[in-house]
Amino acid sequence: MFNIRYRFGFMFLLGAYSFLNTLLLESFDYYQLGVAQSVIFLLFLAVTAGIWEGNRLWDNWISARDIEPFWKRVSYNFAGSVVITALVTLLLGIPTAFYSLSGNWLDWVLPLKLLLMFCFRVNLFLNTIHVIFLYMKKLEESHRQLEAYKRTTSQAQLQSLRNQVNPHFLFNNLSVLSALIAQDTAASVEFVRQFSNVYRYILKSDEKELIELREELRFIQSYLYLLKTRFESGLSIQVDISEGCLSAYILPVSLQMLVENAVKHNIISKSRPLHIDIFCLDNESITVKNNLQKKIIEDDQSTRLGLTNIAKRYDFLGQHGVVIEHTDEFFSVTIPLIRLSAQQAMHNDMTSFD
Repeated sequence: MFNIRYRFGFMFLLGAYSFLNTLLLESFDYYQLGVAQSVIFLLFLAVTAGIWEGNRLWDNWISARDIEPFWKRVSYNFAGSVVITALVTLLLGIPTAFYSLSGNWLDWVLPLKLLLMFCFRVNLFLNTIHVIFLYMKKLEESHRQLEAYKRTTSQAQLQSLRNQVNPHFLFNNLSVLSALIAQDTAASVEFVRQFSNVYRYILKSDEKELIELREELRFIQSYLYLLKTRFESGLSIQVDISEGCLSAYILPVSLQMLVENAVKHNIISKSRPLHIDIFCLDNESITVKNNLQKKIIEDDQSTRLGLTNIAKRYDFLGQHGVVIEHTDEFFSVTIPLIRLSAQQAMHNDMTSFD
């Protein structure tokens, strides 16, 4: 607020309005200050400008240090403005009193008290407007972040759904299903059940911001069942999750996207099996790791978008622990596990995938 474009015009209007208000209240008749009204008018303009500019410089200094949270920045602003107001009052009030009043300092006490009262009222008004301005700016920024988070989440969900409904995925799984029907009716029924579980989970994944790892793993088991049935001995998947990790939360379908990433980018065959490990070692994060045997694919951008969206979604939630490791031998992605309080978990779990 202190940096607005026409601030000098607002300084003049505020100083002039304050002087007019004081004049209409007949304050100068009640308090015999012994100072010409023209001098008081100029003094009002000067102290208003001094307080405004002092607050502007102080606010710029605070802004450069990115002080958080919001209440702390407001406290710093107000504390500094009180000191600035006192200094402006003394620096402008004492010389004015020296040149306009007698040499007896006792004659300065009342004018300086009144000036100090006026200056603190101006400062309080400016800081109140400034807090409102900061709050509106913070609210606007929160809305922008929320919209960005929604867009990123929608992109991630769309990417996940696109991976599952693309013609290759459908064709491959329907081919597997047709082969199972001819060979093993019971296995084909189970395959259809797991297939429906995968689609049902993905289509409903936007109903929760976070999902308990235990629930995500149930979905992953269905997805892994489809992959194992399709690739047989060409794909080896090891899931090693400790009990302490299961009650933590992650982003919905994030594990599936990481597994899809490994399957999409690597050669899978009986002679060159792909090994995927999903594990949780420290109760603080979960890792999806695979051996590297890259293949050339045309749609490389989609996977990079998926990994980027996962990192962005965690950033929006205040979690910055997404780690990607890429060597000549393996590729791994580690995502943080989120611990919620009982109240947060209850609020998050009000919507169910059941």
